[in-house]
Amino acid sequence: MSKQPVWKLKLPDGGVEDFIDIRRKVGNRILRAYLLKPTKEEGRITILDYSLRGPKDEFRNFSKFFILRANRDSKIFRFLVEAAVYENIRIVGTDRDFIAEKSPEELIEIFTDAMQNPSMWNSQLTIGPDSKITES
Repeated sequence: MSKQPVWKLKLPDGGVEDFIDIRRKVGNRILRAYLLKPTKEEGRITILDYSLRGPKDEFRNFSKFFILRANRDSKIFRFLVEAAVYENIRIVGTDRDFIAEKSPEELIEIFTDAMQNPSMWNSQLTIGPDSKITES
């Protein structure tokens, strides 16, 4: 993984997974929460109790985030997404260098397509037990 700032996802078993911070690359582009609808309708949601630390090692409430796992050309990757941005969502990180190296437009296109076509991308959402995204 690159030497960029990272988000740290602490797993229930004590392990830690890093997500490259791509907020500067993507900018403050806010995506509409309706993108969640196809994935939710297909029941592609897993609930796990993670804890999260931001790039400055600050505690972040995972219930306000979710992870989108997808598969492209036999490569599995994940996006870390902030879900508590009013009625919108915002990409904040990814776990793969080859995704982090994409242009902002490519990142958004990949994310949007994986959300709108979950069967094609074998997309899966991981949310916290207190997440509000299942309510909308």
